[in-house]
Amino acid sequence: MQPPNLKHEWTAGDGTRVTIRTIQPEDREIEQAFVSGLSSHSKYLRFFAAVSELSPKLLDQFTQVDFPREMALIATINVETQEQEIGVARFVQGGLQGTAEFAVVVADNWQGRGVGRELLHHLFSVAQGVGIEQIEGIVLRENQIMLRLCRELGFTVRQYPDDVELVRISKEI
Repeated sequence: MQPPNLKHEWTAGDGTRVTIRTIQPEDREIEQAFVSGLSSHSKYLRFFAAVSELSPKLLDQFTQVDFPREMALIATINVETQEQEIGVARFVQGGLQGTAEFAVVVADNWQGRGVGRELLHHLFSVAQGVGIEQIEGIVLRENQIMLRLCRELGFTVRQYPDDVELVRISKEI
């Protein structure tokens, strides 16, 4: 099933118009450019590994979502006449009925400007619409910015079993 073609305009604090929309298969190029443009540290915090760019298989997986089992929203801006991705949030339903795992990453120069919060707000709304009742994730303990955002959004933060480097976050939506 094709994901809904959602589109929402949002104005960042500095007046920049940001579009939050469903990722499309045609977004391979801007998705690859986005991931390639992340700092090594941001890539590590998102993927838990050193990643320079997405493999063709992973790029397909990231841009061709299997809705309603999964969904991805991107935040974009227009730079001159080109659309540029500045953030992405996604969920994938897991083994437990009504539960999904989520992830979000924002371009380094856009972090701390509300993009992640805005992406998650819309992503969680879509998740509720497909019957997801709980959203969860795994975060590196050193990712204090993400952990602070999740606490502000009402997530429960717990130690991950058998790994002191990770924390499990969860929230009823």
